[in-house]
Amino acid sequence: MNLVATRWWSTLLLPSGLLLLGLAVGLLLVVIAWRQGRRPAQARLACLLTGASALLLYLSSTPLVATWLARGIESEHPPVDPATLPEADAIVVLGGGMHASRAPDGHVRLYMHHAGDRFEVAMEAWAAGRAPLMAFGGGGTGVEGTPSEGEWNRARAVARGVPPESALSGPAARYTTDESEGIAAELRARGVRRVIVCTSAMHMPRALRNYRNRGFEAVALPADFSTRGTAEAFSPALLIPRGLALALTDSWAKERLGMLATPEDQAGATESAEPSSR
Repeated sequence: MNLVATRWWSTLLLPSGLLLLGLAVGLLLVVIAWRQGRRPAQARLACLLTGASALLLYLSSTPLVATWLARGIESEHPPVDPATLPEADAIVVLGGGMHASRAPDGHVRLYMHHAGDRFEVAMEAWAAGRAPLMAFGGGGTGVEGTPSEGEWNRARAVARGVPPESALSGPAARYTTDESEGIAAELRARGVRRVIVCTSAMHMPRALRNYRNRGFEAVALPADFSTRGTAEAFSPALLIPRGLALALTDSWAKERLGMLATPEDQAGATESAEPSSR
């Protein structure tokens, strides 16, 4: 997951930003009330804002709440065997897993973090013969001199046996909407109608909507799960706050907000629901 929001202002809409702001404002009001000689009973709003923000921040930072929220999205698209998917015209692999680091001597190393599971799961679908074409999306790493994620993953796929003419990379993009728009143009030029969309399970509902809104019949191939699904078991350790749990809660909120910002296009969704002719 990204630790820094691409759109800096979006941080203010996420639980971490909102609750920290509420806590700061509440504490400021408490200090002001104290300096004015007011009793806690006379500063109910300040105390309520401070206490509520602190409690919600704690809950949002616990693995118990974070996994419960994340599971609400990921359960919409549970793990599947790529070999059981219906045949499609293309496998679309969304970007988001590529990172780079530069050593003091100038050497740059490209690597994948947890979202790199998207590439591996998509390669399983390719090996199972689910589609004759692969399309890779993604943006840059922020490190000068490195390729886009789409270009890098295309090269990796070719090195692992995918014919060069069967692999394409979309234009470099920072956002899901821009990425899907660029890849959609490439796919339409090749007559693609049905796509297998491979991305993180948390991101899947929004990714599917983006491609269905563009007229494709989209089949989900989820990867990179943040929860264990039905294997999740309760433990007192889940009540201990962790930064990673708060980041997962933020990811959940980001996806929910993203769905609100990406309304379903009824015309595109209707068209994509029609079965492809084969």
